[in-house]
Amino acid sequence: MDTYAIEADSVTKVYLNRQDEVHALKPISFRIHPGEFVSLVGPSGCGKSTVLSLMAGLIRPSSGCLRIFGKEVTAPSNRVSYMLQQDCLLDWRTVEDNITLGLEFRGRKNRQTSHDARQLLELLGLRHTLKLFPSQLSGGMRQRVALVRTLAVEPDLLLLDEPFSAVDYQTKLHLEKLLTDGLKIREMTALLVTHDLEEALSLSDRILVMGGQPGEIRRTLEVPEELRSADPLTARGMPSFRPLFNELWKEMESHDKTVD
Repeated sequence: MDTYAIEADSVTKVYLNRQDEVHALKPISFRIHPGEFVSLVGPSGCGKSTVLSLMAGLIRPSSGCLRIFGKEVTAPSNRVSYMLQQDCLLDWRTVEDNITLGLEFRGRKNRQTSHDARQLLELLGLRHTLKLFPSQLSGGMRQRVALVRTLAVEPDLLLLDEPFSAVDYQTKLHLEKLLTDGLKIREMTALLVTHDLEEALSLSDRILVMGGQPGEIRRTLEVPEELRSADPLTARGMPSFRPLFNELWKEMESHDKTVD
């Protein structure tokens, strides 16, 4: 039985170039339980996306140990999916072929998994787009297709790097609810990087506040159960939401602002 979905023990990252060493992360340590939704917030340049790249196995730590479901991360894992701000849809493939792309890469595309992906697309109100191409879709529709592609492979861990920052507010709220509903049904673990403090509070079980250059984790904020159990829109309107938002904002304001 997996004790933790993610274990980071004194993980650092140093990037090397011809002239210098760039220290991206001080030693960071944290643990995330299976089924937990955790957000990383902090100013630009503090290493949030570096943490996601480490989790995805796209880069290796300079020191320390990083484990996903008890196994050290040395390369990308089929248990992990990564969703970016850009939808990264392939313009020469139809929506139907895009949503099964991850299944193809993992050697899991068959009649049943393709059917399940189409059903998920229908739940998101996009069944009519199956034979369309990405260029024929709005930005919000494209991002919904990207969400279907990500969830279709049924990952154990979902990494999210500002996935809804490029869509309008109404679409963002809709996608947030679809995401949280999908995670609960499939009992997935999620790690979200976001600059949107409202999004972090309305989606997360815990929030890790990062800061500095090199980046470090400066605080962990536990989100109250009443907010965790509500859908994202309802959570934003609850009496306890605004005081927590203000507390998180002040925490962010207390750190020096940095630029990528």
